[in-house]
Amino acid sequence: MIIMTNAKVTFTAPVYATEDAEKVKAAVSHLANYGRPKSEEILPDLVSGANPTIVPNKAEDDGLNPFISDAEKIEQTITVSGDLTLLTGIHYLIRKEEIIDTANTALMNGIEEDEDGNNENECRTFVSLNKQAAFMKHLSFPADVEPLGSVYLEIEAETPDDLLKIIDWLTPPTKEGIPVYELKMNEL
Repeated sequence: MIIMTNAKVTFTAPVYATEDAEKVKAAVSHLANYGRPKSEEILPDLVSGANPTIVPNKAEDDGLNPFISDAEKIEQTITVSGDLTLLTGIHYLIRKEEIIDTANTALMNGIEEDEDGNNENECRTFVSLNKQAAFMKHLSFPADVEPLGSVYLEIEAETPDDLLKIIDWLTPPTKEGIPVYELKMNEL
């Protein structure tokens, strides 16, 4: 299988004081390893005293999450990083949950714009995924800031065209909810 070597996938989840770190770790692991044989699973890293600036949700990063008090800070962060193979479970879950168009909107809206307000030079996207759904091996894109944060997915590619091709592989165009075509991972 040929994989685009310059693409990087990272799942990140903050762990708040009231959360069980093992459950958050399981949620991240479910997303990164869905459908992967147990022998090939990638174990998430747990970072204590994590810097909340790695959380891409602007409202959460600025401390504007209305559900979190000043006393309840991010104590740890769970992360998994790797290549595009980490997205095979997400690819499957998007189809299983029948949310191709929703996922496409989230991925396209997550493309960062540069200071000039365009996205010509940007090669990454951020999306939020619901922690509780991930723990239950489901995929959900929350509409707003979540009480205890989300699992964040960052996809980085070498060029904007490469990023759009990855998004097209994950969420192809649909007609009445059915993909018009499906790219294979080795076509990336």
